[in-house]
Amino acid sequence: MKTTLLAALATSAVIAAPAAADDTADIQTAIDGLYAVISGPVGEARDFDAMREMFMEGAAMGAVAAGPEGNGAGRVITLDDYIERSGPWLVENGFTERATRTEIDLWGEIAYARSAYEGVNGVTGEVFLIGVNYITLFKIDGDWKIASILWRTESEDWPVSAAFE
Repeated sequence: MKTTLLAALATSAVIAAPAAADDTADIQTAIDGLYAVISGPVGEARDFDAMREMFMEGAAMGAVAAGPEGNGAGRVITLDDYIERSGPWLVENGFTERATRTEIDLWGEIAYARSAYEGVNGVTGEVFLIGVNYITLFKIDGDWKIASILWRTESEDWPVSAAFE
């Protein structure tokens, strides 16, 4: 009985592994698409319709910071709030955000990614922003959709490396 049970468990683990690998690749593609849609040179309009397609209805976005006296500060906004507030700035200033390291945790139809990033100035080409995006995704009707993103820029007390320890 034990041998049969162990053989069944070993077989199911082997069968499950390729599906998880495929999902991880699809999740990485979704994350890469997120970086690509907000990135571009000065004067280039972003494809916010494509961005809306990447997110599930009701998705949340937000920035978190140390706040006064280290008590924490942040704000959660909708995707449309982000587009309204940041869209003109992205076009006017140019901005590229690129991942420098991403780790994905997957459990069924839920995925969670820590993705370190650097933001590049569209005029000078200099990196001026470093931090970590925490991205939650849900698999809905076979597609990975972004449910939420919270991000924090690096500080002396919170280096990017600390997010991956």
